[in-house]
Amino acid sequence: MSESPIDGLFRVCVKIYASEHEIEDDAELFVPIFHEWIREQTFDLVMLDVADYAHAPVSPGIMLVCHEVSFALDRADGRFGLLAQRRIPIDGDAVDAIDTTVRQVVELAARLEEDSRVAGKLRFDPSILRIEANDRLLAPNSDDGFREFAPLVRKGVHRACGGSEPIVERVENDPRDRLAVEARLDSASNIQEQLAALTPVLPQGSV
Repeated sequence: MSESPIDGLFRVCVKIYASEHEIEDDAELFVPIFHEWIREQTFDLVMLDVADYAHAPVSPGIMLVCHEVSFALDRADGRFGLLAQRRIPIDGDAVDAIDTTVRQVVELAARLEEDSRVAGKLRFDPSILRIEANDRLLAPNSDDGFREFAPLVRKGVHRACGGSEPIVERVENDPRDRLAVEARLDSASNIQEQLAALTPVLPQGSV
């Protein structure tokens, strides 16, 4: 079987939603945490900067910008969560990009939950992941685009999440927006359980 152009997709976004959120000022809390992570090189990523867009009502919120992927405490779709957006190609195909980005966003979400400044105020729900194709040429927001994208999401989430089989459903949105799906995992009861199921993150690709 010949490869489809969508197999080369690497620009993917993965969002994990908060099931509990009791934080009044995102900037006051998360900006110092992200700066601390950069100073201490907490993750195996090239961490560059922190950006604060929390003043804008529909925005990426507080961002941790890395060379490979950016993370944002995001409300753009009306629900608070942690969004990862892959920025550079990865060694492998679209399934590898989804796999790696899922594990990275779950790992960062878990680290946030563990921070003493956040403990008890924030919980993430790893049983629902919103995954977007951030390349309208390779993955248009159409029925055909969904038919090609959904199997890649299913394989990537299955690989990342310890073999759990996700249910992948299309998100109904404006056709001008990015193609988006939700991957649901019945077995993911909490983020620490999900983190324990993750295999080590794949080596990062380079430009």
